[in-house]
Amino acid sequence: MNEKQRRVFDLIEKLQALGQSGLHYGHDDYDKDRYQRVREIAAEIAAVVTEDPLENVEKVFLADNGYQTPKMDTRAVVFNNEDKVLLVHETSGLWALPGGWVDVGESVKSNTAKEAREEAGAIVEPRRLIAVVDKKGRRQTRGPFSVFTFFVECDYLGGEFEDNLETTECGWFGADELPELAAGKNNAAQLALCFEAHADPDWRPLFD
Repeated sequence: MNEKQRRVFDLIEKLQALGQSGLHYGHDDYDKDRYQRVREIAAEIAAVVTEDPLENVEKVFLADNGYQTPKMDTRAVVFNNEDKVLLVHETSGLWALPGGWVDVGESVKSNTAKEAREEAGAIVEPRRLIAVVDKKGRRQTRGPFSVFTFFVECDYLGGEFEDNLETTECGWFGADELPELAAGKNNAAQLALCFEAHADPDWRPLFD
């Protein structure tokens, strides 16, 4: 994605947020209709730019309500006794740290443990925060929402992979044997950061 395209996505995001906030705070029905149209226009522009079907884009753009805030995502960083990191093979064919959106009612800690169990069958104890990454600021994502990812190092307690709808297998990988990564979720630089933190008992969390 070039700089011009990034700028377009920035403007789409701001347009979507304006429409969503206007719907939340607006009192006049006419104004609400206008703000709804603003959201629809933002989705139409995104569909043109991404060449995705409009109905798919609208499912993302129009599903959220209320005042728009950044989304939260957690990634479980789990090492075994050979200092290899746990990754899951997603249905996309790429690999990632176990993780996903923070569900309502979950904390960063509980969500991290839940995602590791659901995607990798791993029972873990979240122990310390490695980093909080602004994915949009690092140009990892494109779309209507800002996303902050919490990389959380966890102690591995056991478990066994189980069939699920999101991943097909899991595996342990050394720093020099990483498979092809789902870069929108965790890229090579972030995995390197996780290995660095794991080796440093005095690691101080990094944040954007």
